[in-house]
Amino acid sequence: MKKLQNSQIIRYIMTGGMTTVINYIIYILLTAVQLDYLVANSIAWLGAVIFAYYANRHMVFRSGGNKKQEFIQFFSLRLATLVVENLLLFMFVGYIGAAELPSKILVSVITVVLNYFACKYSIFKEGGVSHE
Repeated sequence: MKKLQNSQIIRYIMTGGMTTVINYIIYILLTAVQLDYLVANSIAWLGAVIFAYYANRHMVFRSGGNKKQEFIQFFSLRLATLVVENLLLFMFVGYIGAAELPSKILVSVITVVLNYFACKYSIFKEGGVSHE
């Protein structure tokens, strides 16, 4: 049980779940007031990224690296995934005509996987405990 609690992947899943909840709450509230789904997604992304940086740095990867450098790298990576996320959302919703929320869920799965590997092998790789 102790090994499971200390597992980086389990910590990532837990903090990722919290990040996702924050993202979806903001997104759903903004689309409920008729804000465009891409604008709502971008604002929800910002709230989630701020939380995710602190959660990943302190709880998942336990990094002791340079905070400013890690934040810039983290924000840049997430900005790149926001572009990918919005393009995929536009493709599913705007082009194919799929429903917004199921499209967002599908796109989220793709970006979560990309974000984990980028964080593990690029951003938080030095200065902290990045092994299991």
